[in-house]
Amino acid sequence: MRAAGWAWVSVIVLVVGIALLPGLLYLLGLAWVEGWPTPADRVPSGHAACSDQPRTGRQPMNPWGFTMRFFDAGPPKKQDEVEVEAFWVARQHLDRQPQHATVRRHLSTTALAIWITRHWSAAQIADTASKEDACRSWQKRRVPGGPMKR
Repeated sequence: MRAAGWAWVSVIVLVVGIALLPGLLYLLGLAWVEGWPTPADRVPSGHAACSDQPRTGRQPMNPWGFTMRFFDAGPPKKQDEVEVEAFWVARQHLDRQPQHATVRRHLSTTALAIWITRHWSAAQIADTASKEDACRSWQKRRVPGGPMKR
């Protein structure tokens, strides 16, 4: 094969590798999760965990959409309440497991939150976050008139 052919093969392999990276990192993060969370055993309320707003249609997260948020040049978009609650449930679940390195922990939390939004209903996520006391923790972190403390 000539040099130009190898260059095109290299470019194609690089593009495919970059395109597959979010999915591969998602699978790696899920592989690092020890045990799966279960939704709360409550009658689905259909309301957000920390408000009386009814749940309407939502779009489950996916690894590629989550990654694209980092490359969006516009102003940051408000994160959906379902996603915030899914991250809360994922963090609470991983807090009960042995602690690992920061990169592994963040990757596992993100992968588990994506998995939760894809496999649980909005009501299950809200009820589980409510059961885990997400509302009280969020209220403690809030600064009047400002963003949440971290």
